Amino acid sequence: MYEQIIEGLPELQKIEATVAALEREHAEATARVQSLSLRAAQALEDDLNREATALNRGRKVPSATEPHLREQLDSAARDLEVLSRRLTLAQTDRALYISQHHKEIMGLLEAAHGAEGARVAAAAEAALTALTAYHRAEDDARNLQRLHPAPAQENVGGPESVSIVWGALTTQNLTGGTPRGTLEGVLRQLVALGAPTVIEAGGEDDEDVAVA
Repeated sequence: MYEQIIEGLPELQKIEATVAALEREHAEATARVQSLSLRAAQALEDDLNREATALNRGRKVPSATEPHLREQLDSAARDLEVLSRRLTLAQTDRALYISQHHKEIMGLLEAAHGAEGARVAAAAEAALTALTAYHRAEDDARNLQRLHPAPAQENVGGPESVSIVWGALTTQNLTGGTPRGTLEGVLRQLVALGAPTVIEAGGEDDEDVAVA
């Protein structure tokens, strides 16, 4: 969200872009220094071994490769030091700007936060409406089954296994599902993130109905 609101603050956006670019360059320069350091150390070992071998065999000492790599390493280390100071200065500029424009930045963040809250609330409202309809259909099916049960089929087979459920028969203890009131409560809290919205449940007792 911070990245979104700084689009309205061109100067801060420019500072952030500078900091990000310097961070990338600093990481690359650090990796180069580390690589050159390892290569220079290995080159020194190789130069010493070649020199010792040549002297023992009475041959001309070959040219050393480590000095050239050492020069590259020294140059890379200097570049890295300059980048470190540039990055520190840019980070200081960012901290100073944020400090001087703190109220304006916080205002933009609060506005963006409110807009996101409204977006979440709208989605939650749609989900709550659908969930209420889902539960109403479930209740209607259950009531229909209770008032007009299906004809009992004649038992012509052998005995079947019996499952015993202790306590009230509910969706939660039969299937392990989340209680209906809990789902609706969470969605209503999300709806409250935006403008106050009343979901018509279709009856005064709907909100209090647990899964029967």
